[in-house]
Amino acid sequence: FSTYIFTFVFLPIVLLLYFGMSRYVSRKVQHVFLILASLVFYGYNHISYVWLILISVAVNYILATGVQNASKPIGKKVAFTLGVLFNVCLLGYYKYYNFFLDNINDVFDTHFVLKHIILPLGISFFTFQQIAFLISVNKKEEKVPGLLDYTLFITFFPQLVAGPIVFSQDVMSQYQDDKNRFFDINNFSQGLFIFIIGLFKKAVVADTLNIFSANAFFDPDSLSFGSAWLGSLAYTFQLFFDFSGYSDMAIGLAKMMNIELPVNFYSPYKSKSITEFWKRWHITLGRSLFVLIYIPLGGNRKGLPRTCFNLFAVFFVSGLWHGAAWTYVIWGSLHGVVRVFEKLFDKQLNKIPDLIRIFFTFLFVSSALVLFRSQTVKEALIMLKKMYMPDTISFEGISHLAFNTNLTYPDLAQVIFVVGVLLVVAYLVFFFPKNSIDLYNEFKPKPKVAVAMAVLFSFAVIHFSKVGAFIYFNF
Repeated sequence: FSTYIFTFVFLPIVLLLYFGMSRYVSRKVQHVFLILASLVFYGYNHISYVWLILISVAVNYILATGVQNASKPIGKKVAFTLGVLFNVCLLGYYKYYNFFLDNINDVFDTHFVLKHIILPLGISFFTFQQIAFLISVNKKEEKVPGLLDYTLFITFFPQLVAGPIVFSQDVMSQYQDDKNRFFDINNFSQGLFIFIIGLFKKAVVADTLNIFSANAFFDPDSLSFGSAWLGSLAYTFQLFFDFSGYSDMAIGLAKMMNIELPVNFYSPYKSKSITEFWKRWHITLGRSLFVLIYIPLGGNRKGLPRTCFNLFAVFFVSGLWHGAAWTYVIWGSLHGVVRVFEKLFDKQLNKIPDLIRIFFTFLFVSSALVLFRSQTVKEALIMLKKMYMPDTISFEGISHLAFNTNLTYPDLAQVIFVVGVLLVVAYLVFFFPKNSIDLYNEFKPKPKVAVAMAVLFSFAVIHFSKVGAFIYFNF
């Protein structure tokens, strides 16, 4: 999204052709065009990705139809089981094959050869979508739509590679509503509004913070107490602005085409607990794990011990879902342990003042993200030791966080830059009265809003030349 080719070539062409043909062709023709455009978007850097997603869509559609139309329970069960196994195996091969072989080699001193497997963009996202759809059809909560509508549901480019994780119930009726295929100036302007906010979040805020976090995590051994803390905070804020920026852009792009996508972030760092945090952070992932893991395991219907186990299992899977590395597994497990703790001591925790709870929730989230960002557990432990058990309380090396190969500034200027940026970002996160979703919901097209958006857009475009890949493309 945050590239010249997308913003100034792909998007304008797609919007012009999509709405330009609306009065001359049927909805199906428009949907064929939108699917083709989405496949071009998906395969732009790796054309081999396209055949994979098309096979995934075809197999899931056939098996979902089999689940729906099976005349006998055994046939329905077989089709459903095959569908789930297909998706799990597809994800397992591309994402976890080398991880498991590597660990088998370590534990049993074997020498299985690892493969050079390129992780297809968005495979975790569209796999979850399709398993959730199979479950919904299996429960008779919805029917299998036409092939075109189903293909568009999976491949729709705004949410294809990094979410939000969309369920069929969220969007299918919108795709099938004939009036949504015609241009709507109100929807377009509202969508453009939040798209630009998301673009600014990513290209300006997140990618500036990326300089600090990348320098900090490049060599944790060289960090002081102060630089370790500031580097950790930089990544905590970077991840939020990067991924919430992507989600805002996805919501905006869909809204331009008259489609409402679900909200994915809502001021998560203001949460008073990890329980609340996961209702505000990557909201659609939490919903997916609830449907795919928590409910099938029994939810809260089998007593407190089983409920605690189920809660932990959800977060363990969440860690593994994020990546094939022990850092992610431990990160997810830590969230699971704290979530179970909150379940057991909910009444006692509610007596603690809100500000104290927000502070310690953020502290835990930020500290756990050190594991999320580090390449190895060893590097994460070095960073955490610098933060919590330093040999000396030193603030040296903060200027190095702003190190840039293109420009050199005096150390004092770099320290002011790092601290200043983090203070501004902290204000936006904790004290700014409205988040991007609030602003989006209250949007009214006024001249001063247009001027503000033009300024934000200009700043974002200036930063395109140094923009980095979205963090969640890794997952």
